[in-house]
Amino acid sequence: MRVNLIASMVLVTAVLMTPTVRAAGIDLHRLWDNRCAECHGHAGHFARMFLSVSSGELQGRHHVHDLRRFMHNHYLADSEVDAVYNMLLAQATNQPRFKDECSSCHENAAKFVRNSLELRDGVLHSRESGRPVRLFLGHHRELDPDDVEFFIKLLTRVAHEVYRP
Repeated sequence: MRVNLIASMVLVTAVLMTPTVRAAGIDLHRLWDNRCAECHGHAGHFARMFLSVSSGELQGRHHVHDLRRFMHNHYLADSEVDAVYNMLLAQATNQPRFKDECSSCHENAAKFVRNSLELRDGVLHSRESGRPVRLFLGHHRELDPDDVEFFIKLLTRVAHEVYRP
């Protein structure tokens, strides 16, 4: 009887905690692809074409003053709004360099990160070789140090977006 009670309590606790754990562990790019891409296309293209940044805040053409509230009312749960907002803000403020310079070999940044890279103590490493990506990029396609820094920042940000804790 006591074992059943304890097992029931553990099960109820696990069920109650599941939505929180899932929300925190979402892959933002897959979330966008599954919920938003059909109408809005790729997140980066959408952010650059239809959103702007004013005083560090992301604004939509029609939702200038409270884009987060609109996003909440537009198919995103509370736990997803800030994360998607921050992803779009980062994309709106960066040029599509990965798409322009890397996609002919690596498709898109999110898929590339998921398939080829991993974070170890906050540092990107190649899944295949285990080497830090920064060392590889220093000799890849004649990238200069500023380019290496740009791509390390971009790929690290994307890694945090697809491998959310």
